[in-house]
Amino acid sequence: MIGRTAPAFVLLFACGGDSTRVPGDPDGGSSDADSDVDADSDSDTGPAVDPSDEVYAADLFPRFELTLSDESIAALEADPRTYVTATFTYGDEVIDEIGVHLKGEYTFRDLSAKAAFKIKFDEFVADQEFRGLRRMTWNNMFEDPSFVAERLVYQAFREADLPAPRCNSAEVWVNGEMFGVYANVETEDKTFLARWFDSNDGNLYEETGAEFTPGNEWAFELETNETANDRSDLTAFIAAIDAASDETFMQDVADVLDVDRFLEYSAMEGVVNQWDGYSYTRFGPNNFRFYIDPTTGLGSFLPWGMDMAMKPFPSSGEAHLPMRWPTGLILQRCFDSPSCRTAYDDAARAAADLYDSLDLEADAQDAYDQIQGAVYADPRREHDEGTFEGFFGWVRDFARDRAAVVRADFP
Repeated sequence: MIGRTAPAFVLLFACGGDSTRVPGDPDGGSSDADSDVDADSDSDTGPAVDPSDEVYAADLFPRFELTLSDESIAALEADPRTYVTATFTYGDEVIDEIGVHLKGEYTFRDLSAKAAFKIKFDEFVADQEFRGLRRMTWNNMFEDPSFVAERLVYQAFREADLPAPRCNSAEVWVNGEMFGVYANVETEDKTFLARWFDSNDGNLYEETGAEFTPGNEWAFELETNETANDRSDLTAFIAAIDAASDETFMQDVADVLDVDRFLEYSAMEGVVNQWDGYSYTRFGPNNFRFYIDPTTGLGSFLPWGMDMAMKPFPSSGEAHLPMRWPTGLILQRCFDSPSCRTAYDDAARAAADLYDSLDLEADAQDAYDQIQGAVYADPRREHDEGTFEGFFGWVRDFARDRAAVVRADFP
């Protein structure tokens, strides 16, 4: 039987509110998923419409339901990382025999608490999908007590034309029980890659805390092409970074790294205060994926695990991340190169200007108004209402003030 125990902890932010329409709710709803397939068209002459856009729309608050058998629950208790069968429901759409497993590292919770979920529609039924999506990811918001920061950060990356997931908030129910408010994050898979790159046939790597140093190509986890397991592209990338000179760094790595996109990515990591990522992390490389497009041979960073962004560095008193002290090897190498450092400074200014133009303060308030009631009703959240409200206030104020702080560092 699925229990209701919720471990106590304090760290999240708030993101709540009333939604005029709740997708996926029987009374008029919608849903969330990740996708990258060809879109349908509303008319012969109208623009193409991707059916998965609805489930990630910022103005919608979808409701998803999972039905797990006793056998599937027992299997997840024995091995939470292995897919089990379940039924998925979104409004009137019902899909049987999907795959579900639990997810998370520090944020991992079992089914007695607020578990986070990975959904794979074609795990047991070949070619099965939901609105063009093969996978979905539902994060439990344990490290985002504001309940809004993660979705805002991905929005900022996408607005900068950087490959990043679509994301909104969703309500998840399991076997008739409300599990609570989740971040509904588009899964970075081949469907996602097809949205952003000329080819989705390349190698997608997930970080495991390793840097891009010789010999470490085997330390990264392959997310695509696992059977072939050919990492020669990453070996070549690492070798080029290692061999590049300070004087000509940008030119030396231009055949293996999308340099402009990397500078924009690093600048945006800094602007959104992502101190738990690649460029500025205090704990080693974390929370990113790396894709090498086979049509260009160029590598690109993808943001992932953005739940700690837009928040102060713990126990340091640093409300705003200083962007002039990178820790990621590639950005460090850039800073050692005068021309690359100049290009980074330009990227930082541009990122601050873009961030300011987005009015994320208003978007944060809209998200809060959308989900606040559901967050208060969330039976498995591990942060009290005061923590939620306090963290939301922090994120809202950070969204308002961050661009000015960055501009002061990069006049």
